[in-house]
Amino acid sequence: MHNPGPQSPHFRYPEGTQLILNQPVEIQPGEASLRLQFGRVVPRNGVQEQEPHCIFEIDPVRATIQRIESDVFTVTRVERGVWMSAIPALGVLRVGLLDRSGPTLIYYQTEFRLRSERQPGVRSLLCQSLKSAAGIDPNMRHLTLEEIRQALGSIFTLRLPDQRADGGLSMAQARL
Repeated sequence: MHNPGPQSPHFRYPEGTQLILNQPVEIQPGEASLRLQFGRVVPRNGVQEQEPHCIFEIDPVRATIQRIESDVFTVTRVERGVWMSAIPALGVLRVGLLDRSGPTLIYYQTEFRLRSERQPGVRSLLCQSLKSAAGIDPNMRHLTLEEIRQALGSIFTLRLPDQRADGGLSMAQARL
């Protein structure tokens, strides 16, 4: 089966893909994740859900700040999925019944499972965007490699196996 190039939302990330943390980051007390969007860390309530964003996850939640040092994480598995959730509306009283129907939230998710010998508590990077107009939105798709990289900015680098350390592509990768 043909693997479309990295510009496609259907690109299959090859074995040997790495996530590189280029600078230390801190996970706040009572948290086990860090959100990234537009190339910077954003608070949980500051994410613009319709735009590409990523969630860097660790284990466990702690009552103190957790510092994650610069590192190279091996991507051990990549999974794509669609997560849906109905949001209850304010509710309208109709013949004694509360109407809880509301809009459906649809997230197209790409999850990179991560491993590091130095920092075994690092779990995953989940990249997604909200797509809530099922059947209408022409962008009902997973994020491309470029969209993920834009969300991560210079904080993280998602490096393919034939990508040079300086971020450029090898001759084989450039031909895709």
